[in-house]
Amino acid sequence: MMLFVYIPTQEVRYSKFARLTLFLCVMLPSSVVIWMGGDHDLLACAMGFLWPLALPFSLANFPVVGALCCSALVQASVFFLMVRSRKLTPRGKATFAITWGMFFALLLRLILAYQAWLVAWQA
Repeated sequence: MMLFVYIPTQEVRYSKFARLTLFLCVMLPSSVVIWMGGDHDLLACAMGFLWPLALPFSLANFPVVGALCCSALVQASVFFLMVRSRKLTPRGKATFAITWGMFFALLLRLILAYQAWLVAWQA
């Protein structure tokens, strides 16, 4: 008796990459950085990916809530353009979202390390 196993092509595999999955690829790396940094607040973890863009706004005497809203607006615009792009393949969209999320997690880690260094230096 022969068993036939269906092995989908890459195009078929990546065609079902949902928008929620792409959003989680952007959001989760920063959430993990916040969680591992010691802040176990769910809201702080969920909003962690907004800080790398919001920090320059808040340093320029922008209100923190306004800076977070500007960051959310910019990232929502880029996400919308990425999802609606016809030039990017589903695999390209996944790669872009994962790279974006990991880059922002790196920036967030550098921000947290700098803040920890400032606290240690002032003590």
